[in-house]
Amino acid sequence: MSKAGSYGGGLGYSHEDWPKHFQPVPRNQFQKSGNQSLYEVKETKTARVARIDTPGSTVSSLVYWIDGKNLHFFADEPDMPGYCYEGRKYGGTMVFDPVAYEMKKARAKLVNGVLWITVPKITGGVNAKTVRC
Repeated sequence: MSKAGSYGGGLGYSHEDWPKHFQPVPRNQFQKSGNQSLYEVKETKTARVARIDTPGSTVSSLVYWIDGKNLHFFADEPDMPGYCYEGRKYGGTMVFDPVAYEMKKARAKLVNGVLWITVPKITGGVNAKTVRC
């Protein structure tokens, strides 16, 4: 799958190989340290783990479900009418190989505005390369 720090909807683009005809990779000028990517996907020995930035989203707004080999997720930032601000809405779909991953055991949790999705590998299944954490 995609490398840590890559962009492009899971296509595995990094800053160096980002297509010239695409808009520039967005940067958060207020972030002082840490990985600048909006999401990361890593393979561990036992699972595929995704980290997706969803700043301002609340735990109560998180909704996710599994549909075959697809994991769908949505989380919302609350509206703030006093500031004439409609909160941001996040959502997407991740596709997994059902031969390699136990989709029924997939879990998503939202911690401090970061969505963590973990999908365990099937023991002895066909797995992608593993990254040591």
